Amino acid sequence: MKLPEGIVAYLWTATGLVSLVIVVFGIYWSYKNGQFDENIKYIIFNEEDGDAKTPPHEQNSDHTPASKPH
Repeated sequence: MKLPEGIVAYLWTATGLVSLVIVVFGIYWSYKNGQFDENIKYIIFNEEDGDAKTPPHEQNSDHTPASKPH
């Protein structure tokens, strides 16, 4: 099967545009349904989880980092 000259570029363009529309629709749907809600961590974790809600760079550590060799 031989495609007409130049049709492949149009097929790639159409495929790319359809993909972009699907991605934008997916992000819109996610935003509309609260998928980007930062308070989700309070639903997933409870008080017994301790420091699971605290980002690693804000957690207190009891050990000091080892010094780097020179």
